[in-house]
Amino acid sequence: MKKITIQNMDGTMEEVDLVNSFNVKDINKNFVILSKGEALNDTMSKVYVSEVVEETSGVFKLIGITDESIWDKVKQAMKEIVQGG
Repeated sequence: MKKITIQNMDGTMEEVDLVNSFNVKDINKNFVILSKGEALNDTMSKVYVSEVVEETSGVFKLIGITDESIWDKVKQAMKEIVQGG
């Protein structure tokens, strides 16, 4: 799995696993699915979904998804990815 460096909201840098990245064309924004290697239970890992902006080459800043209509579009895009669309 590819590692990327992200800048957290508090300004700290963190290396995480990039699970997937995608663009939602309707709103022309890029999103990522990330993992920090945290387990939810014995069979599932915790993942994070966020809008991502490349601050400098190879360094990414996450932006929380607070707008419900954007979150709905992101969930639809993720469903399409899982279904192979």
